Amino acid sequence: MGLPEVMENLANILKQATNISVKTAWISPNDNIPLITIIQFGGGSEIMALTNRQLRTYEFQLDIWAKSAKQRDQIAEQVMEALLKNWRENYRNYGWWAVHVYRSLDIEEEGVFRKTMIVTIKEVVA
Repeated sequence: MGLPEVMENLANILKQATNISVKTAWISPNDNIPLITIIQFGGGSEIMALTNRQLRTYEFQLDIWAKSAKQRDQIAEQVMEALLKNWRENYRNYGWWAVHVYRSLDIEEEGVFRKTMIVTIKEVVA
């Protein structure tokens, strides 16, 4: 699976878990809130020793945009559950054998409540 498919699958998982819009780009002035945005943050690939397989790592910045701190935190809980508690299903459906969420920060600016976090997804590719 390549980067576009991983990003699309991540967006679909989050949309199903939260029932709000998910955009694979930065927020724009015309977007409605609540909203989740996903942008690629980093990543890499390496050959696994004694195999012809690659270990791919995808890093995404995920931002939750909301109208209140409570709404933001409720959406964040749904996101965490979809990614971390449902790891078996995500492995079965997408081959993601490791998903980590870290560097979670709350940011409040001009009446918009945002939580930003880094999501790392690892998969083995033949």
